[in-house]
Amino acid sequence: MTGPRLIRPDEPGYQARRKAFLGTLTEELPAAVACCASEADVVDALELARARGLPFALRGGGHSFAEHSSTTGLLVDLGAMKTIEAGAESVRVGPGVQIGELARHLAARGRMVPCGWCPTVGVTGAVLGGGYGPFSRLYGLGADHLLAARVVLADGRSVEAGDDLLWALRGAGGGNFGVVTQLTLRTRPIVPVTAVQAVCGFDRAADLVDAWQHWAPDAPDEVNLEIAVVSGDEPEEPPYAVLFGIVAGAEERARKLVGDLAPLDRVRLTRLEGAAAACHHAYADGGEGAVTELPYGERPGLRLNKSGFFDGHLPRPAIEDLLGRLAADRVRGEIRDLEFVPWAGAIARVAPDASAFVHRAPRFLLKQSVQVGFRAADGRRRDAHAWLRRSWARLSPWASGAVYPNYPDADLEDWAQAYYGGNLPRLREVKAAYDPGGLFRFAQSLR
Repeated sequence: MTGPRLIRPDEPGYQARRKAFLGTLTEELPAAVACCASEADVVDALELARARGLPFALRGGGHSFAEHSSTTGLLVDLGAMKTIEAGAESVRVGPGVQIGELARHLAARGRMVPCGWCPTVGVTGAVLGGGYGPFSRLYGLGADHLLAARVVLADGRSVEAGDDLLWALRGAGGGNFGVVTQLTLRTRPIVPVTAVQAVCGFDRAADLVDAWQHWAPDAPDEVNLEIAVVSGDEPEEPPYAVLFGIVAGAEERARKLVGDLAPLDRVRLTRLEGAAAACHHAYADGGEGAVTELPYGERPGLRLNKSGFFDGHLPRPAIEDLLGRLAADRVRGEIRDLEFVPWAGAIARVAPDASAFVHRAPRFLLKQSVQVGFRAADGRRRDAHAWLRRSWARLSPWASGAVYPNYPDADLEDWAQAYYGGNLPRLREVKAAYDPGGLFRFAQSLR
């Protein structure tokens, strides 16, 4: 077979290629890894899987929370497809391009795409599932910036996405309809910002969260401030809260906003312009202004997550209970954290049915995570997962039931409704039109 380089289990490079960025609860060893360098390689890889009856998974950045980029069959690795072609107000990217790489490339032109925070997440996966980032309240989601796409379909054809398929790709495109081999994205000018990082003692974390939830979603679009509450891997060290994010505009404005929110310690405001601003927001420079208080390493090990959207406020007792569970019965080597993300702004000014991404009305998004090392024993992994499930179950009565598609959760029973809401019937019609035989399938693929 000509086309993608195949790496089998007994060949050099297999162990490195088979591993996703995030650890997995179960060890899935692919029969082979197809390393694709072109659209033609993708076509050949799909034909190989079809001819041999192999299940397959697509991998760009390998960050799937629900292990959708892992398989026991053929792993179609798109990581080498890193083309970036920037124009005056748009950019074409391949499926292997990561957020940090795109941020650095566009920063040289004074442009950016608002699609995410983490530098090693794939741009394509982020955009196809929504693409929230620090500029989303100002500019909108990454999916809202998707102008065009090339897709390899189940029948082997490579096509430019038409209106119905492009609508579906804007929020539900991750592996459901075909292999996206190129995206064209609208770019935005980089604006000067003030990067904010402020630490709060755990004894005042409930006050900070309570004040934040009443304020952050209603703040001006130029303000994107999140909260992380972290319980580190050493039980003797107290948990802490971090307020972090950006404020577009003058440093004085950011200082006043932060000061009015809640009493905080170690407030650091960093004025950033040009390339420094864009690269900072994707952690792409790793230099001055980078968020250093969050416990995410280059490869964080097994990281388990629960998340949901909230349409209203959490009662104060629920906040205190949530924080109390984060700090109770801590285990050495286990990191727990909460991340509160403001929604609204430009996100909410797009109609829920204008694209497949339906989640336009929530006030905020909350993600709860637990992390253990790659070498943690199976029992330790199961215990961490059980703790996360118990903790989130206590919180779920206040959640809307809607879930960010880029934070998939294997435990969800009605996952399709949670991810796609009222857009689900139309999405199923698009799925039937472009993949009638269900070639593109995984645990939570559209049916």
